[in-house]
Amino acid sequence: MRRLFRRVAVVVGAAAVTMAFLTASAGAARSPGPVPVPSDDHFYSVPPRLESVPPGAVLRSRRVELPPQSGALSGEAWQVLYRTTDNHWRPTATVETILVPRGLPKPGGARPLLSYQVPEDGLALTCAPSYQLRAGTVGTIQADESSMAAALSRGWTVVVPDYEGPESEFFGAAGTAHGVLDGIRAALRFGPAGVSSRSPVGMWGYSGGGHATAVAAQAQRRYAPELRLSAITMGGLLADGNETLQAVSGTVFSGDIPFALAALEHSYPEAHVERYLNAYAQGLVDSVSHGCTTDAVKKGPFFATLAQFEAYPGSLTGGPFQRFVHDVSPVGLGGIPTAPVHDYHGSEDQLTPVGGDRAVMRQYCAGGATVQHVEYPGDHSAAATAGLPGALAFLDNRFAGAPAPDNCATIPAP
Repeated sequence: MRRLFRRVAVVVGAAAVTMAFLTASAGAARSPGPVPVPSDDHFYSVPPRLESVPPGAVLRSRRVELPPQSGALSGEAWQVLYRTTDNHWRPTATVETILVPRGLPKPGGARPLLSYQVPEDGLALTCAPSYQLRAGTVGTIQADESSMAAALSRGWTVVVPDYEGPESEFFGAAGTAHGVLDGIRAALRFGPAGVSSRSPVGMWGYSGGGHATAVAAQAQRRYAPELRLSAITMGGLLADGNETLQAVSGTVFSGDIPFALAALEHSYPEAHVERYLNAYAQGLVDSVSHGCTTDAVKKGPFFATLAQFEAYPGSLTGGPFQRFVHDVSPVGLGGIPTAPVHDYHGSEDQLTPVGGDRAVMRQYCAGGATVQHVEYPGDHSAAATAGLPGALAFLDNRFAGAPAPDNCATIPAP
């Protein structure tokens, strides 16, 4: 991730670029060699007549090899196509990568299962983590590799879902939640994963992955009540889409404004986002509607303000559009996690401001959840690094059955 931002800095002439909107997403690929893109790979095709197939059912699987640059992710790697539900509650299927550590679980306990959400942040299947892990791409996968490797080194099975689904429904809160939760269901049913119904289960993600983790946690009680989660860890949460659009307005990251608008258009066609955009904005939206957010950030426009995209004054900063974005963001979705939450954020986060994160955590607390909220000095990138040890320790302790810490009473107001 940090390597990606050094490249972006060269493009835009910025001296200290850290992370793109929702963090850097899947980056531009190296030569994929023999690995076909998902559109040319039959494994990704969605089978017909899924209405009678239960969510989380395993439809197809294969053993895969990860490229040499993913050497830290030692162990077996499998891809699983599983049944899930899209952003409009229609049956579909998506792929996940299951990383299985070498050796047997520790004596006296079942092997933990960790659902790790990378920031997929894309409008094309080449942005999906299953393809990027296998093809060996530059960007988020490598940035999150240390987190996944640390989990594997602890003897945990790690499942990495393509939670946006086969239509790449970025920002689709319901579809994302279903993709994560059904991925856990599928992994628990998949024999080679080495887990069982006795396994403690956790979720973890940062930035775009934190968003996916949050919406899944908020939907779990309703959509997958049978899942018994032990721990939920999220960092750099994009809690409020309106807040983030304002944060990147007029900055080097403003190229992600049209990308975010393209994602909302794609995932929520019924919202008719196009009516809030001027012709200039719609042209930019169309130009980035089939790629990954990294490409959008590099493309620009740089230092553009949100007002430059509006069909009329206030169309993107108030009224129906703002209410819509609020309602599909974690801060407006409702739903309380069923497991203890560890949440970490940069106090000077320039992309996903800490105010929205505080608001979501206070909502969790008000609903009766156990929350440990930690703020680190620094920006989005700094908090990702600073928060890693605490996130791992929280998961370790919850998987071991230790009581969860709670500091709900001291979470600052937004």
